[in-house]
Amino acid sequence: MSNKKIFIIYTFLFIIPYFLCLSLIGTGYNALINHYNSWWRLGICALIGAILMVAVKSIAHRPISIIAKQTSNPYLRRLINFFNILDYNSSNFYWNFAIDFVLTIIFAKLIHQLFAPYQILGTLAGWIIALLIISLILASNLEYSTLSIDPEQK
Repeated sequence: MSNKKIFIIYTFLFIIPYFLCLSLIGTGYNALINHYNSWWRLGICALIGAILMVAVKSIAHRPISIIAKQTSNPYLRRLINFFNILDYNSSNFYWNFAIDFVLTIIFAKLIHQLFAPYQILGTLAGWIIALLIISLILASNLEYSTLSIDPEQK
């Protein structure tokens, strides 16, 4: 598989869903919390958001490993292995957790600034979930056979 195709699959399977998941966490925080300006509550949101993102990344471990093995570009392999919190590097887990913590705060604040409360409480979560599903479907349809979990595939 070409590096260009790997990057397209990676974008639709990991990068776009990553930012959509962060947006969903920020939307949920803003929909549930009435006292937005509390840094204590925002810190708890970031902690929970970072834990949820680690869980999502651990689920995506096998497809990431498959894609990383197929690329010949070292920079692309490093980018792909950013989401590989289990195999790639032990410090990668801690960096991912810290980055997810900070990005959760940024996305919670961004959602608060960009959308009105009626949008946050209304259909915003539904639109984010719809975009998430569309992105994952596009990525899996691009190269389903390569990403399938086959016990004979190493």
